[in-house]
Amino acid sequence: MPAVAERILTLLVNTVNTILVGHLGAAALAAVGLSGTISMIGSTLFQAVGTGSTACIAQAIGARDKASALRYLEQSMLVAAALGLACTALFLPLTRQSLIVLGAEEDVVALGGCYLPYMAATWPMMSLLMVGSAALRGAGDTRTPMWIMGGMNVLNLLLSLLLIRGWGPLPELGVMGAGIAAGVSRALAGVAIMVVLRNGRGRLRLRQLFYPADREVLSRLLQVGLPAGGENLLMRVAFLSYTRIIASLGTAAYAAHVIAQRVESLTMMPSFGFAVAATTLAGQALGAGDPRRARRSVFCAIQIAVGVALTGSLVFLAFPRLMLSLFTTDESVIVQGIIPLCILAVGQPIMTIANCLSGGLRGVGDTRSVMWITGIGAWLVRVPLAVLSVTLFSLGLPGVQASMTLDWFTRMALLAWRFRPALWDKHARSAMGRVRLSPRGTPAE
Repeated sequence: MPAVAERILTLLVNTVNTILVGHLGAAALAAVGLSGTISMIGSTLFQAVGTGSTACIAQAIGARDKASALRYLEQSMLVAAALGLACTALFLPLTRQSLIVLGAEEDVVALGGCYLPYMAATWPMMSLLMVGSAALRGAGDTRTPMWIMGGMNVLNLLLSLLLIRGWGPLPELGVMGAGIAAGVSRALAGVAIMVVLRNGRGRLRLRQLFYPADREVLSRLLQVGLPAGGENLLMRVAFLSYTRIIASLGTAAYAAHVIAQRVESLTMMPSFGFAVAATTLAGQALGAGDPRRARRSVFCAIQIAVGVALTGSLVFLAFPRLMLSLFTTDESVIVQGIIPLCILAVGQPIMTIANCLSGGLRGVGDTRSVMWITGIGAWLVRVPLAVLSVTLFSLGLPGVQASMTLDWFTRMALLAWRFRPALWDKHARSAMGRVRLSPRGTPAE
């Protein structure tokens, strides 16, 4: 449940900003939405390191090998710091150009140029936050990341209220105010996770800020993390193409898409939270030498998460206009968002099952299969069908959203096939032989 709460709180930073700037007009809403899409590219790399950290630390904790868990933590944070700095140096000078590449109209580019730089500048701290939280989750501590994300949301909300519309002597900054609020809150949350890890939490303590590279540990982190990064990259690039297709339908259509995604994500985040639980519990059970328990953990996560998803689907199907009107008063945006939101509601249980199965496979280190399955769904189903929906069949936004649902259905079916007992047992038993590291300072076997 703390993992579910953390995921919802993570989403709320963007959701709060979307609600507050949505009433400034469709261009402001589209600017924040496109900036969030670009920001996801940087987070793709951080998530890859976080996935490797969660799986490796969970397996080490399950095997009661605290020394290996600490070495995984040390190297994960070292890589996180390097990646965060590299992403900021690369993307910060190119914020306006990246919005233009996505097909944003001139007014959207101007507004996005006031928002995106504050997100890009704080990537180093965001990287430390994401990877540090992932390490704690691998050790079984899901409460600390939840509390840090809660504080980040409170700060973001207060700053957004003060800066977007102005308060007292503070000027009205609009979209720029939302960017400043998000950037400051993310940076301070990154500081908080470093303080927690330095002071020690549970079975993890970061004894110093920088460590020399540990070849064996980095190799194992990369074995799990690189395919996870490849999966995220395939998905993000596909999502950029998908976003480019939607942006071609006009600002109002893209604004409707952004709102529908934000509304749908409020009930999709629990599925990601239960996927995190599946990753942690499957990894710890595997480290303890119990692959059957690892498999049961995943199915238990699916049962609970699907129940939550069905509840959300019913609400969205019953009150689509009400949910959309929370974000904007623009009638053209609301009208265009009703059918896509209903399509997303129908696909929620499918997405939930796919997320939990992916989480279970990551827990035992099988990120390679998840990467290939994600690539198949995104590039052979979602993007081609979205293009055909707009160019050949003239189905507009509803057709594009339907292509996403078919993508998730394809992934669910392939992941279920990969999860069948024979393949699961084979991979789990192979992974159990790679849990322990060589003693520090000695060559790996």
